[in-house]
Amino acid sequence: MEQANKINSIETTAFANPWLNLLEDIFFRPHYAFESFLNREDMGSKEIWKLHILLSLLAPLSKICSNLIKAVYSFILDKISFSISDITSGSFTIWIFYIVAIFAIRFADIFRVYYKRWDRTVNWDPPIPWVLMIGFIPFTTSGLFFFLPTPFNIGIMLLSFIYSLNLSYQALQNISNWSAQEFLSYLLQVAIFFTVIGLILTFTYNIYRTIFQ
Repeated sequence: MEQANKINSIETTAFANPWLNLLEDIFFRPHYAFESFLNREDMGSKEIWKLHILLSLLAPLSKICSNLIKAVYSFILDKISFSISDITSGSFTIWIFYIVAIFAIRFADIFRVYYKRWDRTVNWDPPIPWVLMIGFIPFTTSGLFFFLPTPFNIGIMLLSFIYSLNLSYQALQNISNWSAQEFLSYLLQVAIFFTVIGLILTFTYNIYRTIFQ
């Protein structure tokens, strides 16, 4: 009952926009973010996808702002002209990186739901979905700091990755009673899964390049 009252109090003090609601919970009340999400009817899979895609745009926009500031600074001091390509340099690559990361996180979430299915009975009750997608919202948001010079932006991205892992572990611990050993075992299996996929893609690409080039 106390837990339910806390969740209800979160909902009543949140923003009207469900995306802002979730962001507020993730960054200011992470312990109740997942429970709050499960009790909302205005947030579903489409909203989670849209939120991640919109947050991924922070990275290229931040990179463009950084390039623009550098270009203007060089033009004022050294009279070096710049073009549109100089301003947008690297922004598309960063955005593609975050998009690929979002899809990888989603695949890891799907893997989490089904990787223990063989240990269940016929009446298998699937785990709660979208835990990693919610937990890794801070990682997607880290693109905002790509206006900073390297290695500060990379450092913030790595810290946000670790923070997102911690949020995901806390959620799985609270919702599904996962232990630290079980979470580490899951991460290891995910790493093996993506390594195998990467090796298959590399092997396929090398065969294609050998035959057709």
